[in-house]
Amino acid sequence: MPPRFDLFQAHTSSLMAWNRRGFLLGALGALPLMAGCIKSFDTLKKNEDGEEKDRYGVRTVGEVTSVGNADPVPLGGVGLVTDLDGTGGESPSDGNRAVLEDDLKKLGVKNIKELLSSSNNALVMVSAKVPPGSRRNDTIDVEVSLPPRSKATSLKGGVLQNCVLYNYDFAQNLLPDYQGNRGALRGHPIAKASGALLVGFGDQRTGDVSFRQGSLWGGGRVQIDLPLTLLLNPDQQFARVGSQVADRINEAFPGTAPGNPGNSPAIAKNNQAVVLKVPAQYKLNLPRYLRVSRLIPMSLPGSTLSDYQQKLNSDLLDPHYSIIAALRLEALGKESIPALKKGLQSSNDLVRFASAESLAYLGSPSSAEELARVVREMPMLRAYAFTALASLDEAICQIKLKELLAGDLDDEGRYGAFRSLRALDEKSDSVSGEHLGEAFWLHVVAPDTTPLVHVATSRRAEIVLFGKTPSLNVPFSLLAGEFTVTGGEGEDRCMVSRISSAGGEPQRRSCSLALADILRTMATLGAGYPEALELIQQADNCKSVTCRVRRDALPQTVTVQELAKIARSGHGIDLSEADLRRTGSEPGALPDLFAGPSIRKKSGTGPIQPVAGTD
Repeated sequence: MPPRFDLFQAHTSSLMAWNRRGFLLGALGALPLMAGCIKSFDTLKKNEDGEEKDRYGVRTVGEVTSVGNADPVPLGGVGLVTDLDGTGGESPSDGNRAVLEDDLKKLGVKNIKELLSSSNNALVMVSAKVPPGSRRNDTIDVEVSLPPRSKATSLKGGVLQNCVLYNYDFAQNLLPDYQGNRGALRGHPIAKASGALLVGFGDQRTGDVSFRQGSLWGGGRVQIDLPLTLLLNPDQQFARVGSQVADRINEAFPGTAPGNPGNSPAIAKNNQAVVLKVPAQYKLNLPRYLRVSRLIPMSLPGSTLSDYQQKLNSDLLDPHYSIIAALRLEALGKESIPALKKGLQSSNDLVRFASAESLAYLGSPSSAEELARVVREMPMLRAYAFTALASLDEAICQIKLKELLAGDLDDEGRYGAFRSLRALDEKSDSVSGEHLGEAFWLHVVAPDTTPLVHVATSRRAEIVLFGKTPSLNVPFSLLAGEFTVTGGEGEDRCMVSRISSAGGEPQRRSCSLALADILRTMATLGAGYPEALELIQQADNCKSVTCRVRRDALPQTVTVQELAKIARSGHGIDLSEADLRRTGSEPGALPDLFAGPSIRKKSGTGPIQPVAGTD
């Protein structure tokens, strides 16, 4: 393999210089990461409508601020893919090539023209999105594609060399009267990406497969903090207001270590913005933190606070208002726990769910039993219930999640339990796995349940095998990159072979027909996640797998606003799936724990598609 070209390192010194001069976002963002990135969270503000305001008559943080950096930040870059087996080729002589050539020159790379014209290399366009509130070293999914006029034909088997990803914008957005070049303007280096590409993974809905694009799940790493901000409304831009907003948030979410005010969840930087850190209990559900933060009262005299609490306590028990009442009680902090516990005794499903969810984020283990019941009995609310369980670091939550993992739920419920338990405690014996070849994770879980093979197509190179020994039925002959796996009629073992395109003697290993053993054997011979997934794709297509194969079987969700609408309509929570199914996505409306593939936005809860051009 050629040396890794660390394009990001070439820009580190300039990035540090920008930080020193204050050109990066820093506290408020003297220069935004991209025009329009500092946006108000319009969907939240619109839902704090006049009816709700008039009902409670309490001025909240959300009435004097808007949320900044609530949308993902799109990134782009130009990179180099190597290790192609004769399917690479030259790219057109355009601005993208000029950028890559310049980057390579700065790294001292010689023979650049020969490098870019080689049939084993290809210039590629690299894109990603950084979620709001991301911190340094967070991983992100990355998409790689060949430019339209590239002579390269396939990225299969390729490795993306270290590549810098920048934020970008267009001159006309920055200067409305601009009449010049309408191309994108490269901004600041925000992330870097590298790794082996996954290529040929089909679109489930259409079956289309393109070898001209590939993915790196978790292959990007954010290099700077991108804090959330609350922007004071124009008529509220006073230092005292910013200080009051920060004080009220810090009172609701205590987190300041003695002598270290920098640990506070909110810091007022000036008369325009308050910088937010996400408390630990909300790290899996950023949208909820934003919503609850904006429902914190600005100030309440003792008598007014008592009246407000009594009103919320009453509304909590009314299904028409329970969703918003629970959120407002949560915004008041731990003093609301007794009232929310009363909600758990309600005969109404929605009231109990809303109460349990808020109790979990307030740190009360009394919520666990009800949240587990929601997972079992209300599939459309599972994402919220799972996320709340995974956000509460209490022994009872681990117990309930382990019970759910070992239960008889459907595929979405079983994988939801796995992901939640791993988020809560990745070292738990129930979900701990093997990092095969430092390339992908293999988890063998819930051995007494129905077999299921689950693969992930975002965030993490991860294969989860549920139940008793998923295996392959003979006969079969499967090809995955340089790997061939064959099993003859009547045999109880199979042969895993690798014939390297670089030459050398073929490598062969015998192993059992158990899928876990086959994957382990492939990894010992150098297989990565692309080859592992390609094998599973083909085996599933050939009906060789002894159980179902699913990808991204994520629990379905509805938005908080839709739940509130259902409640206000007078319906119970026991509605049909069509009534509850989410009809559209709002920015940041769903729990982060169960966000699916973020770039291609594919439906993800069906069988994986076969790789084109394979037997």
